[in-house]
Amino acid sequence: MKKAIVCMLIFSITFINMGFNFSKIYGQNLILQSNNLQTVNKEKKYLFQLESISNQLDILASNTLNKITKNEDKSPLIKDVAFIRSQINELRLDLSEYHKTESGNIEENPISLALLNSLNFYSMSLSYLLSVIEATDSSSESKSLQYYYINKAFGDSMLFWVQNQISK
Repeated sequence: MKKAIVCMLIFSITFINMGFNFSKIYGQNLILQSNNLQTVNKEKKYLFQLESISNQLDILASNTLNKITKNEDKSPLIKDVAFIRSQINELRLDLSEYHKTESGNIEENPISLALLNSLNFYSMSLSYLLSVIEATDSSSESKSLQYYYINKAFGDSMLFWVQNQISK
């Protein structure tokens, strides 16, 4: 009787741990799940890089506005613009390659296109911020700042959509 109870406990624990998911035993779904997980990890990596660029743009815009209000020289900020632009260019190459190879079909996976669009909006906002830095009169500064904030908002909303899609 004790042996029967012990055997039942051993078998029940073994079956619970294995879960008896036959599709995983044969490996077909396991391979598909690992490929999907790799795609999500890549997208999260790109999302993290875009969030970093977004934060850098916010800091640069804040520093630019600070220089404008204090009537200080804005030319040292051009180095920051060049650094952010190099990050954007590197990420654009990676995202373009990812979009072509992994998910070139918009209907199947629109996340890669949204990541690219977000990066493009950030690139445009950086260009307008550079226009603010190089501007000589206040009217062109204000117009460029307006376009900066519009493009930054579009990029942020695109990034927010991607975050929601990845977290689902």
